[in-house]
Amino acid sequence: MLDFYFIDDEQPSPYPLTHLEYAGGLEDHEFNQAQHADIIEEDLSFFDDFRWSSSQVKQKSAQLHSIKSKQFATLQKMLLRAIELNYGVIAFGD
Repeated sequence: MLDFYFIDDEQPSPYPLTHLEYAGGLEDHEFNQAQHADIIEEDLSFFDDFRWSSSQVKQKSAQLHSIKSKQFATLQKMLLRAIELNYGVIAFGD
């Protein structure tokens, strides 16, 4: 599972997870589908950590909205909540 947390753009990385709100998680097949749809960058790995700023979150949410596919419902839900909070997200692979 690739776990996502909401994080303010001003917060440094790494930041203690105990201070971050859990956003949700993606399974590897969901991650791969999002990469094939050019939502998640090709150079990112399911097992690596990465971070998207609030502006990147808005861009990716717009991309997902234009696709209108239910296969990305989990990712879209996380991104929409991040937009509501005006936060970015940080992902941790395990």
